Amino acid sequence: MAEKVAIIGDSTSVAGFRPLGVAVFPVAEPADAHAIWPEVASGAYGIVFVTEPVYAELAEEIAAIADRPVPAVTVIPGAGSPGGVGEAKLARAIERAVGTSTLIREEEA
Repeated sequence: MAEKVAIIGDSTSVAGFRPLGVAVFPVAEPADAHAIWPEVASGAYGIVFVTEPVYAELAEEIAAIADRPVPAVTVIPGAGSPGGVGEAKLARAIERAVGTSTLIREEEA
């Protein structure tokens, strides 16, 4: 079973993961992740973290392997990204599981 962990994202977002033993794949632009994706999606890594901009670029490729046991792909906010992709994925998963949205947001005044 693949026990290695990888992260793909801009160098600022991924740099702090290297001391933790994570395989770090920095990209200058999110589109550069297409060249790295075949290696990390091959099953050599059990968990792959991708920053939100990389996820937006690789959404089709990630969806294509969603039913495979490895790698488990998790979206994390990138440095300076507004966030929201991970939250939206979680909301969709909850809605599929329970049949309705359970996240309630307060309206801003």
